[in-house]
Amino acid sequence: MNEIKKDIAPEIAKETYSPTIQPLGQKLKDCLLAVKTEDLYKNLHTVTESCIGKHTKVKESDFFLLHMGRLGEIKYFLPIPDAFKNDDLVPCYWLTIGVGGDTQVEKEMKAVYPKCKIFGVEPSPDQYLDFEKYGTIIPLAIGIKPGNLSMRLRKGNSYKNVNIPITPMFQLLDDNVGSRLIHFATLDIEGFEYPIIDALKHGKPIESTGVRFCQIDIELHAENHQLQHMGADFDFTSYWRSFLANSAYLPLKSVKFLSHRKVTLVNVGDSVCRRLFQFDKYF
Repeated sequence: MNEIKKDIAPEIAKETYSPTIQPLGQKLKDCLLAVKTEDLYKNLHTVTESCIGKHTKVKESDFFLLHMGRLGEIKYFLPIPDAFKNDDLVPCYWLTIGVGGDTQVEKEMKAVYPKCKIFGVEPSPDQYLDFEKYGTIIPLAIGIKPGNLSMRLRKGNSYKNVNIPITPMFQLLDDNVGSRLIHFATLDIEGFEYPIIDALKHGKPIESTGVRFCQIDIELHAENHQLQHMGADFDFTSYWRSFLANSAYLPLKSVKFLSHRKVTLVNVGDSVCRRLFQFDKYF
């Protein structure tokens, strides 16, 4: 293990990216793209877990679990191997996109990975809670390109549509994090996740600026949120299949949460993510 660590630590520290790396998970991707179901969103967790069970080696026990402070929500991530966990030469960045007045996950993450630098993107000051105990608040709204957008923000215990300025993802990361490679991320922004996810496809605005996530826990919000952010003609089945077919990301966990669906996506096409988290062993 020490020889492996010595061999790849410099690569991971440099955050290099190799676009020619042979991606993992083709059988899993093929299975997900071939799924035929009357309502893909409704059945997303069921069909995704079925394909994962058939075409990966990942087990429930492989994940470490982080718990939200309300409603019993759980976030699933694959761990950094012990060889790198406490190595100061290997960076670790966590990004919460949408703090939403709950910092239990960040508290638990800090206990699991004390050296990991934690950042939280949240435009509503009353939703920061005690985030600064565990990381750094970025008081902005994240997006694809600069401008203004009506977003559904949590205010106190309810949600309101607010017109706010948007900061592009790459600019926010450059100015506040200092890295366009994020090792762990969680995305819960009341439907605005749909344009963000779409922009992670090859050649799209976020992916083309070199922004990469090794793992992302995403809450895919229900139909009313989809229509608000993607328009009346939005079709989840076409959207999701296009994302899987044209991105480096594959789901390795999917669950139902309230009326929404959650997935943990891993970046199987990025050399740094693949070697740091040893994704190969899960396929």
